[in-house]
Amino acid sequence: MPASITAVIATYNEEAHIGACLTSLLQQQGVNGDFEILVVDGMSTDRTVDVVRSFPEFGTKIHLLSNPRKLHVFAWNLGLWHADGEFFAMIVAHAEYSPTYFAACLDVMRRTGAVAVGGVQRPCGKSLVGSAVAFCMGTPFGVGNARFRYMRVEEESESVFSVFTRCETLRRLGGFDECIPFDEDSELSYRLRRSGGKLITSPRILVRYYVRESFKSLWKQMYRYGYWRQVTHLKHPAAVPLRVLGPPALIAGFLLSAAALAAHHQTAALVVPAAYLLFVCAALFAALARIRGAAFAVPFTLVTMHAAYGIGYWVALLNALRVRTRVKRPI
Repeated sequence: MPASITAVIATYNEEAHIGACLTSLLQQQGVNGDFEILVVDGMSTDRTVDVVRSFPEFGTKIHLLSNPRKLHVFAWNLGLWHADGEFFAMIVAHAEYSPTYFAACLDVMRRTGAVAVGGVQRPCGKSLVGSAVAFCMGTPFGVGNARFRYMRVEEESESVFSVFTRCETLRRLGGFDECIPFDEDSELSYRLRRSGGKLITSPRILVRYYVRESFKSLWKQMYRYGYWRQVTHLKHPAAVPLRVLGPPALIAGFLLSAAALAAHHQTAALVVPAAYLLFVCAALFAALARIRGAAFAVPFTLVTMHAAYGIGYWVALLNALRVRTRVKRPI
């Protein structure tokens, strides 16, 4: 039975990546049906829109929508409400999708009965720092058991990368939660599972994902992830896997170590720093075999990822507690 697909790409200043992303989608093979591409742009200030308009398929297969509220979560919903397809493909602009991406998504959904599917994110970087970030993003050293980043076998998962599901399913759930702008896919995955659905991640669904190329941009990304994952945790306490608690626990451990040092308990103060140092050294040795010269950026990458995520998580929790205290205070 032919299937129509709406691929929704959220963009904001993606001049460097949007051309390759669109090209990869236009080269899809083996899809028994048609597909449309909706680029929902958050008022880019670079040449993103010009690149989109330069494609011969613009106005026929590729369409452009404006997203005045800029954030991606609003773009996903705008695309959903304008979608003509039966299936919704959440597309990240700084990624390239394999020629069989859509065909594999449809096959996995039909074969497994999953409510939504996603692929394995193959991170890649273009610079020394980018290579280190890609290594950390693609191994348990950086992301714990977030298996959609490195799994080799198809399996059920608690969340999926680049959600592929039916438009009807998304609309029935009310779309993406616009109160959670930077963890919207994880929050949606929880609601999909809570509604009785099964999520499947398959290595047959291949995505080449371009990581951040500087420590500053990586810090900003991971801080947002940590902050908004805590917001998701507060909203859906059962939705957050244990790996999410690793970075905030690390920050708490270092603070306790500092307190122990101030209290002249030197031995106790060394436990957490020493354990983390061994962890980072293990990651460094593993990286030397895979990325050689770029491996020496791995320790800085791991510290940036874990510290930014952990601090973001604690800031969100403290903000939530402060708001609750004000609400409970008598007027």
